[in-house]
Amino acid sequence: MKLLIVSGELHRIIQNYLTRKWEPVNSNGLELRDLADYLHNENPAVDGILITDEAFSQKGGQDREHLTNLFEWIQAGRKPGIPVVLLTRDHLKTMELAPLTERFNNLKLITCDKLRIPPDVFQNALDQLSNKNDAKIHTSSKTEHKRPIAATDQTGTGQPEKKRSFFDRFRSKPETGGELEATDRLTKDLFNVSRGISRVVAVTGHRGSGLTTTVVNLAHEASKRGLSTIILDMDTEYRSTNMYFDRFHERSNKDEQMSASLIRTLARPQDYMTTAFNVKDNFWLAGLGYSFHDRKLMEQFYTTEKLIGLISVLRTKFNLVLLDMPLDLFRTFKESMIHMDLFGLCVPNNLHAVLSTIRNVEVVLDQEKASYLNAKSKVIVTKYNDRSRFQDSLFEPDKVGELLTSGLSDYFRYEMKTAGAVPYSSGFDSQIETDIAATNAGAEYEKAFGQMLLRLMEGA
Repeated sequence: MKLLIVSGELHRIIQNYLTRKWEPVNSNGLELRDLADYLHNENPAVDGILITDEAFSQKGGQDREHLTNLFEWIQAGRKPGIPVVLLTRDHLKTMELAPLTERFNNLKLITCDKLRIPPDVFQNALDQLSNKNDAKIHTSSKTEHKRPIAATDQTGTGQPEKKRSFFDRFRSKPETGGELEATDRLTKDLFNVSRGISRVVAVTGHRGSGLTTTVVNLAHEASKRGLSTIILDMDTEYRSTNMYFDRFHERSNKDEQMSASLIRTLARPQDYMTTAFNVKDNFWLAGLGYSFHDRKLMEQFYTTEKLIGLISVLRTKFNLVLLDMPLDLFRTFKESMIHMDLFGLCVPNNLHAVLSTIRNVEVVLDQEKASYLNAKSKVIVTKYNDRSRFQDSLFEPDKVGELLTSGLSDYFRYEMKTAGAVPYSSGFDSQIETDIAATNAGAEYEKAFGQMLLRLMEGA
């Protein structure tokens, strides 16, 4: 049977899971934006089509248009009812693509709550393609894994197991004896990579581009999702986190030791539970109070070596370590960059911000370190203005990364994906006055930062 694989960079991995029953018709990876040209030029004979998240461009309207064109191609004289399976880790796609699933009954969605999709889920997708009439329109990979029966079920109450968030993949899991284990090493490795994961993410950019608000809202969103999180406010010049956490500001004014929280945590990483400030539950903050002015302690502990040591300890204690790290700080902490898993590069969608970011990187970093920053970054479009234009077109979020890597600087050579965009609102700064993070104040911000968090946790 002939299979069309639309999965971008995941193409080669999917080929490894194909049985003799399936033969791929495309030898190279395809994305949705390339699909129309491929179908027009090749006009392939196919028995099934498999699509994954890697094929999407994150431009919802364009992606839906490309999918619609695919189904119109199927209906225009091809074998009627060719099954199309979309395998996704984004549970929101079931809502976004609802009009298509209602219109085309040969589109089936499978959602998976793993960071890395396990082989058995790929096999389930292939089985759905083989059994055109038996599969449901929406299925979940969670139903395919046998789990121990909950205690409430064993007592006969009939209460269903609590639905798991897709962010549960990042939490540390307790050992259980009832789960089935894979017998081959590869399957075990792919399964375990999504368990107990941790990320060290430095949110950076030129000053004034919204670093601190991004860090604060990502941390609040991670905490809501049950991820253990700590913020390291490395910006000792402005100490902006004091404005977002009133309780920390008040405590640091009264307690000299808490005012030196960041320095004490750098000095004794293992004692973070006494040196850092507990915002709530498993959410911590290490920064400096406005009253801290001990230059000798700064010179002794505010160093690359101490930061590397702190990161090494905290990555074993937290799911997410977030650093508020303006670009100019990398003059001091240049050698710590290799110990960071990912950079969230904050850039508003205007030409001045893009050029300022490039210039800042060129001044602060040499070409080798800049290339590392480039390769390990995802773009966070802050202060997103949906009316901003560039070259007579809307300056959409993906255009920011494209412009950064369009040849304006030799320091940016590699394509950078977009982690997300922060919607602009005149009331966005009210979180400083109310001490309520934007992500806790509205569904629009909750969705924006939730998607951003997932893409940052996925890594570079």
